[in-house]
Amino acid sequence: MKVPIISRLNSRDYQALVFGLFFLFLERSVRLVTYCFPNFVLEYLRSLSQKLYSMNHEDTRTDPAKIIQFSTTFREMVEYWGYSMEEHIVKTRDDYLLGIHRIPTGKFSDDDDDKSAESHIKSVFNNCGIPLSAIRTKYPRSSTKETKEKKPVVLLYHGLMMCSEIWMCNMEEERQLPFLLADAGYDVWFGNARGNKYSMKHTRYKPNEGQFWEYSMDEFALFDLPDTIDYILETTGVPSLTYIGFSQGTAQSFAALSINPSLNNKVNLFIALAPATSPVGLQNPIVDAFIKASPNIVYLFFGRKAFLTMTMFWQKVLSPPIYTELLDRCMKLLFGWEGKNMTKDQKSVSYSHLYSFTSVKSLVHWFQIIRAKKFQMYDELPPYSSSTAMGYYCHEFPTRQIKTPIGVFYGGSDSLVDIKVLLKQLPKPVFTKEVQPYEHLDFLWASDVHKTVFPELFDLLSKYNNVRHKIDEEINNDYQHINEKEFN
Repeated sequence: MKVPIISRLNSRDYQALVFGLFFLFLERSVRLVTYCFPNFVLEYLRSLSQKLYSMNHEDTRTDPAKIIQFSTTFREMVEYWGYSMEEHIVKTRDDYLLGIHRIPTGKFSDDDDDKSAESHIKSVFNNCGIPLSAIRTKYPRSSTKETKEKKPVVLLYHGLMMCSEIWMCNMEEERQLPFLLADAGYDVWFGNARGNKYSMKHTRYKPNEGQFWEYSMDEFALFDLPDTIDYILETTGVPSLTYIGFSQGTAQSFAALSINPSLNNKVNLFIALAPATSPVGLQNPIVDAFIKASPNIVYLFFGRKAFLTMTMFWQKVLSPPIYTELLDRCMKLLFGWEGKNMTKDQKSVSYSHLYSFTSVKSLVHWFQIIRAKKFQMYDELPPYSSSTAMGYYCHEFPTRQIKTPIGVFYGGSDSLVDIKVLLKQLPKPVFTKEVQPYEHLDFLWASDVHKTVFPELFDLLSKYNNVRHKIDEEINNDYQHINEKEFN
């Protein structure tokens, strides 16, 4: 007698099953504790863990670190540095409501004649090794409002189980990529994928309903990214924008550009930081076996809604230094990352904003990609079915057909990126750089990211983002035409 699912498992799947059962028991036990304990008990546990940690460790966090660490919204994090921001809502064609953010101007406005402000910006850029030519000239005072709004646009997009806050975590101004872009004259936007803290709304489904979480990277590529780009272009009036993605933010762009040919005309440059399309798996063999197991096993343990919601519980209960230490150890176990390129203060801040919600299905999609060793769409067939016999083919994303220029920055110590596999899947990039000591998260928060990544990044922006130059030419032509009339 064959037992459904179980009889089709191999030895690796059985290892995953045992590991998963243990994890499921632990997770459900902690979930029960969450429901039973009132908030004041959780706060007490947090303060107690802080006291116990302080007995043997010194808390080195600075006041800015603590302020940004405990900021609860993107707005708080931006306004702490003295910048202004806007909040926008994008309705996708399948009725999700995405909350996206915008920093429309730098800290000092285009009409600001403060020489000290200009000197400060130049000093920051010099400190990064970014040429001053990257700072775009101010808009003429006599230009129209419509012309002034047509700044070149950059869209930043987060990775898996993240949100837009990851771009706001760096502790020094020269390492804040969004602020450098804004001060250099770019109109900076931030995307948020469906299901994370800023995009947890649908016109028909609620987050406690299973239908809300029925999405994978296919939907990110088919709806979220194209609809977000269309909204930004319509709002700003520019014909195209530059896209900068991190990790899954690169994967969804590779997918979206490959299946939406018209989208290639709307993205003048795609910069991929720590790109991921076909990860080889995880460092720990037991966990690696689990993620490569049958999707039914994953759904059995985590359900079909949000993934690892209990992370928020640990963040509430544990003191920040202990929570940081816990995540450090988990990342070393899962990915082999040492985290040596980030300071303790930086980790303390960044890890507090690292996790946001996503669907279990989107995780299963990544597990399928890892198992199949192909950058493919979500496989809807039951596992271990005879797809060949059924005449079924799970479509790979046709990434070789992408027309948008691509710049790639990858880490030589990043276990999630196999650059040889990635380059075989793409047309020839216009730029490729390996940062040998970098791991995955270093492209966001490494202590020297402003010197190892930003100069070439801004150079690419200058070469491929011509919106502003076209506007300057139009303005100069208009002025010349007016002067000629007056002279005659």
